[in-house]
Amino acid sequence: MANYITTELKDSLFSITLNNPKKMNCIGFEMLKELNKAIDYAKENNQVKAILFRGAGEVAFSSGADIKEFEKLKENQVKRWIEFGNEINNKIETTGKPTVAYINGYAMGGGLELALACDFRIASQTAILSFPEVSNGWLPGWGGMARVRRLIGEANAKRMVLLCEHLDVENALRMGLITKILQKEDEVQDFMKILISMKPTAFALAKSAIMDVSRTTSGSDIDFDVLAVKISKQNIQDI
Repeated sequence: MANYITTELKDSLFSITLNNPKKMNCIGFEMLKELNKAIDYAKENNQVKAILFRGAGEVAFSSGADIKEFEKLKENQVKRWIEFGNEINNKIETTGKPTVAYINGYAMGGGLELALACDFRIASQTAILSFPEVSNGWLPGWGGMARVRRLIGEANAKRMVLLCEHLDVENALRMGLITKILQKEDEVQDFMKILISMKPTAFALAKSAIMDVSRTTSGSDIDFDVLAVKISKQNIQDI
């Protein structure tokens, strides 16, 4: 049986590699199932301090959905396809642990949607990012439209989704779509070491606060900050 992903836990870093390089790491149902199990494992394992997603080979992080498989889906299967992709990306987005996508080459469609669910996107100089779905007659269905609008604003999101523009790494950085351009692959580990060194409770609480779109600077949100500091200090003392 094919392994559509590979995983490795080393020095508190859990790496998940999309492993279908002959098809530019395109994502089908079997890969989704394996991703789901790997993410659950990473969330529940206390040895995991950070999670890194990457694509096998030199060409792509992921070219997106397996189009041949997608076109054969029946109506009830399309619904499950969309729901399952959203379920996985929501898990990635809401985990309290740091998540990073290393984009080497193409990140397109569903592959880009997975990357957008991560806290950070770091990229090689060869990275190309795009949403080609509308030109193919469907939509980005795994939460990408909401996430890209939050990250880069409505005008830029329309350029990507409605015009299906391909962004090179420099334009993606200017828009805020990626966090950092790497000059060499060794820098991936340096970036991950920074995240592994973070205090996990404080990181998780801060991430939760940032993602709260209703958050204000008064009332219960101040109470949350006070409680968060108390919890974080207690966890440091217990170590």
